[in-house]
Amino acid sequence: MKKLISVLSALALTLSLTACSQSIAGETTVIATAEPAQTTEVTVSAQDGVYTVSTVDEFIAAIGSDREIRLEPGTYDLSTASTYGGDTGNEHCSWGETFDGYELEIAGTKNLTITGAGKDSVTISTVPRYSYVLRLCDCANISLTGFTAGHTIEPGSCIGGVVILLGCNGVSVRNVGLYGCGVVGVTADGCTDVDIANSDIYECSYNGIHVSNCQSMNVVNCRFYDLGKTEEWEASSIFSLSNSTGITITDCEIYDNLLQYLVASSGVDQVTLKNNVFRGNEVRESAFGTFGNFVTLDGNTFEDCLIYRWFENGCGAVDPEGNTITEDTMNGLLPEETVPDGPKTSVTVTNADEFLAAIAPNTEIVIDAEVIDFSTAQDYGGGPKKYYRWEDNYDGPGLVIAGVDDLTIRSKDGKTKNHTINAVPRYANVLTFINCDNLVLSGFTAGHTEAPGECTGGVLKFQNCYMLSVDNCGLFGCGTLGVSAELCTSINLRKCEIYECSYGGVSMSDTTGITINDCTFRDLGGNNLMLYGCSDVLVDGEYLNGQNYNGR
Repeated sequence: MKKLISVLSALALTLSLTACSQSIAGETTVIATAEPAQTTEVTVSAQDGVYTVSTVDEFIAAIGSDREIRLEPGTYDLSTASTYGGDTGNEHCSWGETFDGYELEIAGTKNLTITGAGKDSVTISTVPRYSYVLRLCDCANISLTGFTAGHTIEPGSCIGGVVILLGCNGVSVRNVGLYGCGVVGVTADGCTDVDIANSDIYECSYNGIHVSNCQSMNVVNCRFYDLGKTEEWEASSIFSLSNSTGITITDCEIYDNLLQYLVASSGVDQVTLKNNVFRGNEVRESAFGTFGNFVTLDGNTFEDCLIYRWFENGCGAVDPEGNTITEDTMNGLLPEETVPDGPKTSVTVTNADEFLAAIAPNTEIVIDAEVIDFSTAQDYGGGPKKYYRWEDNYDGPGLVIAGVDDLTIRSKDGKTKNHTINAVPRYANVLTFINCDNLVLSGFTAGHTEAPGECTGGVLKFQNCYMLSVDNCGLFGCGTLGVSAELCTSINLRKCEIYECSYGGVSMSDTTGITINDCTFRDLGGNNLMLYGCSDVLVDGEYLNGQNYNGR
């Protein structure tokens, strides 16, 4: 579902990049048609080329070349215009039809400034989910400043973006707030010399900025936050760049976003990220998903980010001198978690709340309960904590433990069948570990409470982890897989029973150093062991040849 929705969003974005309508010089007096039998005349006066407006109709009437429009404090809901969906009476703008309404298109205009009294004082909005708030086509020397723009419905429910620039030259977007539910804050296609500065882009569901076929764009001192955190799936990227050149992103704050990529680019030259702060972002694919190009990284900082990998597709990044930046180099930019010296802190837990509170580095969690049911936790599905978060799934949250080293989870007496960790949602993994090192799981049973065969989530999942031991555990369906691992190193499964899983027993990809001893597999819906791109695999004392394996 997540991937399908992303594809549909991209398709809607592509369909929106259509040809602009033609426009010629307009007047300052507009005949606005409210109904076929009625007309409303809106007259806007100017003083020294400045048009001061306080209503939607006055704003539409004032649009034209060689002028400044000043918006008085208030909300300008474009869908309430008296001409909405009809003839604006102004040759510089028109209503374009979308799936669920209309969007305002400003076309063929030059030397136009639209300025408000401030982001907190002026809002330009629209209702239709498939409409952009402001569409500018074939315009030159345009300035947008001092207001907030977005859709009036709940965040995350739109297909249209906020501001779209098509075939424009010399556009300045400054001191504005652009918010969801728009899928993209700023979309630019076929443009030159675009500056975006001192602005906030937030709560958009797909991209912060989408750029294609453009030359020379500067993004300076902007804030991008809460992207991808308002729906059931993550955003695609902060910056989506294609077939463009001369893009610089400088002195920006990029924080608290849930994404597939920080930057996704294809066929782009001269992309530079300089002195930006990345803080508290979770990136689920790779930080820089570049196709056929490199990005230049200069002086950026990364704080409390959860990044599975930095680069993919054989491309990556260089420093200002052109030297290749490696995965190891980027990993060195993330501050290492300080683990206390000495023996582990041992915490005995009897319920889900105590279990969650105990999650920390250099800690041993001792289970002294018959059942730990995460769905009974007080903060079940709530906001992220330092070492864990809840991952939204189709039918409920799943627990993700991230960035925790030297963690042991074991039962008090080592009797596997006396202690069970449960997950209720069928689409959630029981326990997911990401970016964790030196993990020990021992002496308990884990699985879903639904009947076998009814789930699409697994039991234990590991991503980008190092030194894992799963010993004397029972892993059961209805989970699809007992153990899944991706991009991990050194996994040891010993004396585990994996049973009644609908897809198979163990599935690992791009993982090295796998040891499986004395494990029992029974009543599975697929093969015991599935390996893809793995190496150094030892099963009951015998090495498996090749990187791929699928069998019992």
